Amino acid sequence: MPHILIGLASCQEANVSAPVVRALLAAGHEVRIAWFGSTAEFEQAVALGLPDADTVIAGDFDDDSRLLQACEFLNDEWLQCPIVLSTGYDVFAVALAETAHERCAKVIRLGAGERVGDVRDAKRRRADHAADAFCVSTDTQRQQLLNEGFPEERIAVVGSLVAQVLAEMPEAPTPIAPFVWLALEHTQTTEFHGDELLVHCEEASGNCGLKLHQANPSIPATQQITSARSASVIVTDSVGYQELAAAAGIPCIVLAPAGARWDLLIDGAVQVVDRAIELRQAIPQAFERQASAVESEATIDAAKNVLQAIATWTEVSDATTEASPGTLPTEANATGRTFDDSELRLLNAALRSGTLNSTRGTFVSRFESEFAEWLGSRHAIACASGSAAVHCAIAAVGLAAGDEVITTPITDMGALTPIFYEGAVPVFADVDPETLNVTAETIKAQLTERTKAIIVTHLFGRPCDLQPIMTLAAERGIPVIEDSAQAFGATYASSEHAPVTAIGTIGKIGCFSLQQGKHITTGEGGIVCTDDDDAARRMFLFVNKAWGYGDKNPDHYFPALNYRLTELQGAVACAQLPKLDEVVAHRRMIAADLHSRLSHLPGIVCPGDPSNGTHSYWKFAFRVDAKVIEGGAVALGSRMRAEGIACAPRYVVKPAFECQLFREWRNSPVSLMPLQNNPRGQREGALFDRADYPGSVQGLEQVVVLPINERYRPHHVETVANAIVKAHGALSSV
Repeated sequence: MPHILIGLASCQEANVSAPVVRALLAAGHEVRIAWFGSTAEFEQAVALGLPDADTVIAGDFDDDSRLLQACEFLNDEWLQCPIVLSTGYDVFAVALAETAHERCAKVIRLGAGERVGDVRDAKRRRADHAADAFCVSTDTQRQQLLNEGFPEERIAVVGSLVAQVLAEMPEAPTPIAPFVWLALEHTQTTEFHGDELLVHCEEASGNCGLKLHQANPSIPATQQITSARSASVIVTDSVGYQELAAAAGIPCIVLAPAGARWDLLIDGAVQVVDRAIELRQAIPQAFERQASAVESEATIDAAKNVLQAIATWTEVSDATTEASPGTLPTEANATGRTFDDSELRLLNAALRSGTLNSTRGTFVSRFESEFAEWLGSRHAIACASGSAAVHCAIAAVGLAAGDEVITTPITDMGALTPIFYEGAVPVFADVDPETLNVTAETIKAQLTERTKAIIVTHLFGRPCDLQPIMTLAAERGIPVIEDSAQAFGATYASSEHAPVTAIGTIGKIGCFSLQQGKHITTGEGGIVCTDDDDAARRMFLFVNKAWGYGDKNPDHYFPALNYRLTELQGAVACAQLPKLDEVVAHRRMIAADLHSRLSHLPGIVCPGDPSNGTHSYWKFAFRVDAKVIEGGAVALGSRMRAEGIACAPRYVVKPAFECQLFREWRNSPVSLMPLQNNPRGQREGALFDRADYPGSVQGLEQVVVLPINERYRPHHVETVANAIVKAHGALSSV
């Protein structure tokens, strides 16, 4: 029997997991319990029935360093088991999973798929997404995980462990008088409702002959559970109490802003009140409602089902459980995107409103406001694409015909042609061959008296070294535009002790893309951000054909386009934004996993965080040394593709200045007219010479770009890494 480790961080987690521990011990497994909670809570967990297993108590963690301490604790050899059971949603669950994967252990989640629609879902998803297989209570939770991209064969509906715990307890005592059990766990609930909460709860309870009892953290957990099971109505902001109420057949009222568990809400086991005054009606209605537990729940042996699921997953060999290359999640469709019911709900709301134009609707303006808050910027203006975002930014800096804008030769053409369209000339700075980003030195080499703007592109999500660039630009009075289309959530600090700053807020203007493959998406779309009021005004006008909406005497003030986002896109963007932090966190987790599997290979250099920032991994771009790996990046990429692993050796075929539009710039008035006002237009042939860009040439020759996305799971990473290791072995000269 394989050794099994289960990580627990609270007596609630211990209570739910106790039947599984007992079943594992009865089946002959050696069970180890890693306890991350306090000693006092562990004593309560034992009192609740946590079996006597091989247990190590990590000790009371300091709040400011819990994750670090947990990771240090998890290095103990005692914890090295081939199967790890994860429960709960604290930092320990993620730390436990990450450490387990470093040791090639399989991680199985208990109670996966719980979603309630509030900000805590980010932690729930993060903990779930770190696992390999999942035990869920209901079909609704199973469907939620399927919607998030998990393979069906790795999800088992086992029933409610809470219901089993309650069924194994002695019958709840009949109270002296019926009562309402008020159980609050989160300070935001009391802050949201204020003093009215207790007032309305007491009056509503009294009006229907009920006493009001409040849960108290100082009361032993056994006593609290006994009290809750005896209640006539439970009022709570706790997910745990929601399931307890459903299992015990007690009407449950959930207080906003906490969310109700979707499966319990759908089943009618819980209801939500948005304002405390609604308790006056909700409590009497709940008391009158005939409550009955779902009879089948009490007879389900959920722990036995967990054991069967574990046996099924562990009996299947790695060769059969490993995802085939053809099933890797892709950003091109739902397998690699985060869409779920939240987008559908907002899309339905937009359609029901009948207003799909952003000048009259609310979703685009809401997204602008929420994105500005997320980024930490004063202004955010949504637009039709990432290219439109760059165009808006260029239009805002006030260029004259023939002015020059320094940019990178390794970028999307949509970030370059807007320069021509504003009557200016793109001038390319070389890049660092290791990062493929421009530097202060390469920019300085291209500065002239005509330079009126600098665009820095944070390629693949790795921040440019901005401090020297900003210093150089400030000395010349040149505005810096950050092309952050690939760098949502990346950060930068100008020095070791300087504050960490979000990429996209350091230059005068930050540009982001919402294109299909970006961290969040509306299919096509973009957004520009700035703290400069004048620039914000100019960009708002540019998106709206330069029509002065809201002005006293509006007019079309200058040539501009219709770059507006639609309300349908705005609705999707509003639903996508709350997922962004966890998307970035998950991509970083995937990158760390790939790094751990590949960085030991001679001739391969994996990407990582710069010393003064954090990478947000739009793609995983690694370097290949052709002196070690025969044929270099192209040969390695070719073998990866033969194994079914999509990749892009070189990223782009050639630097942008070698594209036809720059070689034959006289063939279009869009490129011809700016150069008629610039001395560069007097030269014969191509505008730029390959020999002047050794960093770009070398950088492209050695890079392989691997598409990753937030739907990758450990077995996907394993599939990709194995293919790269195999290709490396066939080509390596070491």
